[in-house]
Amino acid sequence: MRVGFLIQHINGLGGTERTACAVMNGLVEHASVSLIELWSQGPAAYGLDPRVQTVSLFARHVPMLSHWGRLVWQCYRQIRALGLDVLVVVESTHALYGVAACRLAGIRCVVWEHFNCNVDMGKRKRRLGRWMAARWADDIVTLTSRDISLWRNKLAPKARLVCIPNMVPPLPPVQYDPDARHVVAIGRLTHQKGFDRLLAVWEKILQDRRATGWVLQIVGSGPDLESLQRRAASLAHVHFLPAQTDVSAIYARTGILVSTSRYEGLPMVMLEAAAAGIPIVAFDCETGPAEIIVSGQTGFLVTQDDTTDFARAVLELMGDRSMRVRFSGAAKARAGLFSSCQIIEKWRHLLRV
Repeated sequence: MRVGFLIQHINGLGGTERTACAVMNGLVEHASVSLIELWSQGPAAYGLDPRVQTVSLFARHVPMLSHWGRLVWQCYRQIRALGLDVLVVVESTHALYGVAACRLAGIRCVVWEHFNCNVDMGKRKRRLGRWMAARWADDIVTLTSRDISLWRNKLAPKARLVCIPNMVPPLPPVQYDPDARHVVAIGRLTHQKGFDRLLAVWEKILQDRRATGWVLQIVGSGPDLESLQRRAASLAHVHFLPAQTDVSAIYARTGILVSTSRYEGLPMVMLEAAAAGIPIVAFDCETGPAEIIVSGQTGFLVTQDDTTDFARAVLELMGDRSMRVRFSGAAKARAGLFSSCQIIEKWRHLLRV
């Protein structure tokens, strides 16, 4: 079986690139795996097995809508050259041309959604890609069961819908320290991740004596860095660190992980934190956190936009060491549902390899 994966480029530091590498690295033990990049920006930041053959459609960025025919043709040519039996389109935007190339080549097409069907970030090409996937792909893989319902209600797809969560990526062993005094948030510094809301939460937290000795650490890079730093200048104990590929040292110093995202698919950071036994407080955005967190057992889910309740949940964990220890053990057990062996087995069943 020859399986191909189509992605914009594999060099990014996002969860999409990370989980794509993890799945390809897992499948290469069972099938011939190739990676097709729209254009290359360098090697995979998270590491790709050398047995995965990598090719590029173009040497530089090519606009999808105005060059649709060229994209379909080049993708078709690579499918034929690689002798693929199935193509997994990583991220529904690329279904815009990937699905058509598969139909032209007469092979099976699987579209892998990495957000949720209600999130298009204002991009027409993502809406069109999902429309193509719904009507012409063979399978659509969602990250959550909730997103299957969203796809059915919004697009009534002819394609088969299958839920395969992200897996916990491999990390060096991390021992949770219940005496750690870092509240940590990790992610790209964009509107999606809601770090502006996190700073509003932190302002409330600082007013409570239970916050004494705790610091907020925001780990990530992105376009909102300067505005967030200006906002944080008036707040005590806020530190910014750049994005990094190995966050195990950060997790080892983390007492509580927080997520204030406005929307998610299935966040890799939360899966990592749960596997490391870190209690999590997160806004209950439409898909993602509720699949990972059991509120009141492994962390707390907070109603979207309720910064007061978010601060209360963080302070409750800050003030109760025994609760942090209890939540830590439960989080590790919960993370077992997302182990690499279980998730790769789901992909093998889907792809029949």
